[in-house]
Amino acid sequence: MTALALAGELKTYRLPNGAKLVINKREDTQAVALQVWFRVGSIYEDYTQKGMAHFLEHMLFNGSEKYPYGQIDYIVESLGGNINAGTSKEFTFYHITIAKPYWKTALEVLYQLTQKPLLLEEMVEKEKPIVIEELRRGKDSPTTVLWEEFEKTAYKVSPYRDPIIGYEETISKFTRQALLDFYRNFYQPKNMYIVIVGDVEPEEVYKEVLQTFGREEGRPVPQVQIMPEPQQLESRSKTIKDKRIEKAYWLIGWWVPPIGSKEYYALVVLDQLLGSGRTSLFYRELREKGLVYSVSTGDFARPRDNIFYIYATLDPQKLQEVKERTFELIKSLKENLSEEEVQKAKQRIINSTAFALEKVDSDAYYIGYSLTVVGTLDYYKFFDNNIRSVRKEDVLRVLNYLIDKPYNEVIMLPER
Repeated sequence: MTALALAGELKTYRLPNGAKLVINKREDTQAVALQVWFRVGSIYEDYTQKGMAHFLEHMLFNGSEKYPYGQIDYIVESLGGNINAGTSKEFTFYHITIAKPYWKTALEVLYQLTQKPLLLEEMVEKEKPIVIEELRRGKDSPTTVLWEEFEKTAYKVSPYRDPIIGYEETISKFTRQALLDFYRNFYQPKNMYIVIVGDVEPEEVYKEVLQTFGREEGRPVPQVQIMPEPQQLESRSKTIKDKRIEKAYWLIGWWVPPIGSKEYYALVVLDQLLGSGRTSLFYRELREKGLVYSVSTGDFARPRDNIFYIYATLDPQKLQEVKERTFELIKSLKENLSEEEVQKAKQRIINSTAFALEKVDSDAYYIGYSLTVVGTLDYYKFFDNNIRSVRKEDVLRVLNYLIDKPYNEVIMLPER
């Protein structure tokens, strides 16, 4: 994602079975990050499968051909490493960070975890109540409810509207065969990206990967039609009340360019100017002046139907004032944005990214995200160059997506 990556020895390989391997040789660390990414998440599920990508993530830790239940975590942790996984709307990934001498063990563990799971019937039934309880606990969090309502408000046909964890009615009906079918479709070489970052020899790594992941059969990946969201013509607003909260939550968002597009880099700079950190416009004008308790901005970094949002917590009585002031500040930026502000914002982005990528696991994550979600390694390799090329007029152009355009908002108020 920055020049830090290019300073290493970035090697890319395509295995005979179709799997992609990327290695970033880094001599500045004794840690090695190993990650396996699959281009599958909740947007790839039909309705009966809702929650299946996330459920499979749980299932894969329940034993493999080589390692019985509980041993995978034990092996990695006994060597001082850490292992985890994550499921999103677009991807699922499994990751280990470990000391350099043990990277081969970690690779074997990831291979067993992702390619040789047992997926036993009794473990499927054991996992269902665990995942359903996780879903219910999520509903206990007002912010989880807020964000889920926001996506349901914004997305009317797109599968982005459904929660990653799925629904009780779908999870409770999962069968081992349905899980196996989903697993075989997506957890296979032609849908796989293996990323390794650390002080390793690329050719040695390639040979080890051939002996593990390279043994699996590559099959055609099902083409899933993801419904695009139709153009929104009018703003949508929803107010919900919650007796568990004492302050108001305000979440508002606009349709913006997708990640990886040329305009996206200007959107990253706009985000920095509006809501990232204490130097941002919203922090100075809303937070420091006592209009909100907190305020932040961001986007979903999606390759389609992307949204830029503003998220604030505030006193319910100040909601209208904050909304009006926010819109005023957005319009004022169009009139008052200086070249110097743009240059400073760009440098902060480049500096913070370089700092994040000092950690091998973050470096590997950005490579995996670039390949799996954005669809090109160029996003990772040339991120800082693309940020440097953003001009003031580019920022003003993406700012127009937020001015007098239809938006989606959800307001959560205390129930008195």
